[in-house]
Amino acid sequence: MKLFAHLCCVIGGLLITLLSHTGNTITAAVDEDIIADYQLFVGERDPLSINYYGGPGARRDVIEIVLLQQALHLGGFEGKVVLRPENSYLRVLKLIQDGQVPISGALMWRNDIKPYAKALFKTQALVHEGEFIAGLYTRASNTRALAATTLEQIRQLSAASNDHWQADIATLKSLGIKKIYYATYWVQIVRMVVAGRADITLAPFQSNPEMKVQVENLELIPIPGVKVTLPGSRHWPVSKKHPRGQEIFTALKKGIALLEQQNTIQRAYEECGFFHPRVKEWTLLNAPDNSAQPRSISTSSKSLHLKP
Repeated sequence: MKLFAHLCCVIGGLLITLLSHTGNTITAAVDEDIIADYQLFVGERDPLSINYYGGPGARRDVIEIVLLQQALHLGGFEGKVVLRPENSYLRVLKLIQDGQVPISGALMWRNDIKPYAKALFKTQALVHEGEFIAGLYTRASNTRALAATTLEQIRQLSAASNDHWQADIATLKSLGIKKIYYATYWVQIVRMVVAGRADITLAPFQSNPEMKVQVENLELIPIPGVKVTLPGSRHWPVSKKHPRGQEIFTALKKGIALLEQQNTIQRAYEECGFFHPRVKEWTLLNAPDNSAQPRSISTSSKSLHLKP
């Protein structure tokens, strides 16, 4: 089944490459694990017509692909966006730097875009500093982890992550977690936690009733009562080397501003569970790096400041 799914992604990528060279079509590179949820969420609908951002398949990464298309349209871009499946965050960033694709479907961290300013435009932030709130996710049978609601208890846990995810790693280390195990793909990280090779991983809160992370047939749940904020803001990188990069960047600049004016971005993140009202009063284990107040409804004034 896994091989079949991979072959489908490869074939899909080839078809997308062919399509992207015909007509008024641009390609957005996307981690391949996002595409199935995107297809589930959108179904037969036109992404431009979507006005409610919750429901099956809805999660932050998926909603950002929808917002990308809506922002482009509002900014005056009249073409279509096709998705090119890729297998890693860094691979997507490299393709955009080289001009092989003009843009990423999902947002990227400002600090990951910044070193490549000569090759990349950076849009306005859709997720501002202090707004990226995440849960500490574990398997339902890990009673020790589920009971860890203080920093001292959490520091005794082990974590799974990807060593390319700088914001995640910085957050885990700031909590004082010393045992961090690494995997390349998101599904591998989830498997490590489910199998007991690590206690927790960081993930945005989900919109389903139990806020579960669901990947393939695997499930993780958040440690109740606690949350963290990841440092940095998130933007779309646009290739300066791609022949349509300037056009895309100009359209996005206008379109994002209009989405902000309409409160669509805030509402979309709330409806998909990323800005989650149920965790508003949960304890924030780490304070934001700056004093700015984020707009996210998920941010609580109750926090525990870490020891230096």
